[in-house]
Amino acid sequence: MHYFSQTPDDFLRLSLDDEKPSDASDTTMEATEISNRILEIIFEYALNKFSDTREQLTAGRPKFLSVIDQFVTAGTQVEMCLPAFPFKSANKVYKVFGVLPDKAEELALGRLDSMCIRIGEVYPPGARLTIVSDGLVYNDLLGIPDRDTWAYGEAIRTMAVQKEFNHIDFSRLKDLVAIPLPEKLDEITYVANATNFRRFLINQYGKDDLDIDDEISTNPDTRMTYLGYRRFLESDLRYIYPVGEGRSNHAYKRNVKYLAKQMLMRGHAFAGAVKSAFPNHLRLSIHQSTGERKVSMSLLDSKTGFTTPWHCSVALMANGEWISAAMGDFEKDPKWEVVYENGRPSHFRENTRELSKPVDQEQLVSQQPASEELNGNVEQEHLVSNQPASKGPHGNPARLESHPEDAVEKHVEITDGKLQGQPSTSTSSCLDESGDEKITDLAKSLSYHGVKDENGELIDPFFGSGHPLLDPNSSTFSPKAWLETLMSITSRDPERYPQRVAGVAYKNLSAHGFGEPTDYQETFGNYPFKLLSLTKTLVGMGKKTRIQILRDFDGLVKSGEMLMVLGRPGR
Repeated sequence: MHYFSQTPDDFLRLSLDDEKPSDASDTTMEATEISNRILEIIFEYALNKFSDTREQLTAGRPKFLSVIDQFVTAGTQVEMCLPAFPFKSANKVYKVFGVLPDKAEELALGRLDSMCIRIGEVYPPGARLTIVSDGLVYNDLLGIPDRDTWAYGEAIRTMAVQKEFNHIDFSRLKDLVAIPLPEKLDEITYVANATNFRRFLINQYGKDDLDIDDEISTNPDTRMTYLGYRRFLESDLRYIYPVGEGRSNHAYKRNVKYLAKQMLMRGHAFAGAVKSAFPNHLRLSIHQSTGERKVSMSLLDSKTGFTTPWHCSVALMANGEWISAAMGDFEKDPKWEVVYENGRPSHFRENTRELSKPVDQEQLVSQQPASEELNGNVEQEHLVSNQPASKGPHGNPARLESHPEDAVEKHVEITDGKLQGQPSTSTSSCLDESGDEKITDLAKSLSYHGVKDENGELIDPFFGSGHPLLDPNSSTFSPKAWLETLMSITSRDPERYPQRVAGVAYKNLSAHGFGEPTDYQETFGNYPFKLLSLTKTLVGMGKKTRIQILRDFDGLVKSGEMLMVLGRPGR
């Protein structure tokens, strides 16, 4: 096998059965081939839940190869850096167990470590990944205490050592900022310097003239990051800043936008610090991007919105596969039980004892949580990580099989992107006959003619589950079950299926009404005149006058806004 090694004379020689290369061109071709193989391995771990993923990765391929080529031609270890693992989500009510890392982080670290191991299999010098925690950059904006950020970071480092993830490194504050720090930080000195770190970061790498609104509108990468921030902030902060007395839903969303822009401005400074500290590293990212400057990674092998371990929980299925979702989604289902490690909740596990109990259809219906549409694993088909626990993060993908006998329908409401409601024992559709026919026709068209994969092949939108209730060609096809499942899929993955909203614009809008030419406040003294006016109206002698209310009115009402036009009394 061809590979490069550093010689004592500090120049490169290609080794092939201890023979020297014939010329420099062979060396260059060999380096290019190895670099391509390394990049292909990295791409296998890239964010894969969007239809244009391959196109985006291709756009940045020349830049990524040029970075990897520098290491390969020098015969040195490929170095990568990834800003990630900040702290656990602020939403401890529904998303995560607590402030410390759990099995979700362990799976993510193992996945990254396995990527480096696989690179070492095709390139002997191997690869190393440095995780640059951005916890202190944003935690105060999200209401996360500095102490929690410290605890999370220390636990992550301990986990990497205990699990022998030997290809993972972690940066420290001193790697990013040149402020006076103790030789060894502990919890107290870390918290004491947290504000200093943020201040220095913004002063040193921030831009006073940064127009963040212009960046959002003109820079695709910035806009995608901004939209991602808004989505997770809305769900993360709803229990910290609940909507209610003194805070309307509109005000909450407006403040979320403000926080997202503040995060972008700090993120711009943080990116400058990372580039300065790791100028030659291959830059990885957890955010969706155009793929031109950084490789967007999926830390959990999932096609759902839950690809970052600090925003979700994970569950081990009976067949050895892992799935990811919000903690609250698992808690609703009695078939999942919490597994504790080191005295703390770590993950969920499928309760096979509960599943093995014989139950009739009515009992099965009563046991189902509102977070699933069908017990035939239709929803889980989209949550599965394809990562067998016994094979590690790069094991062979597997697929959940659906079981028609387990299928039940439910009444489900979708509120704020989460599934709410109670299961229904009724299997009749809430639609009329014509509505059923239209949805059946739509399902046939969508399932077999409208969806293609990255290679242009036609696919079933439910990943070929084969479930009769979801098969429009089956005699037991249920339009209601199909529609509810489709709505659930879109609500669980808002990044892949963004909601479409619209505003209303109008120009030269006019409005008029008809009324009395004069009007007055009714009193006891003028009430006879009112009776006279009514009499004229009844006998056809009364005359209404056209009154112009609006004339040539222009305006724009955005999604979520309400417009009220006020005029002077009597209009």
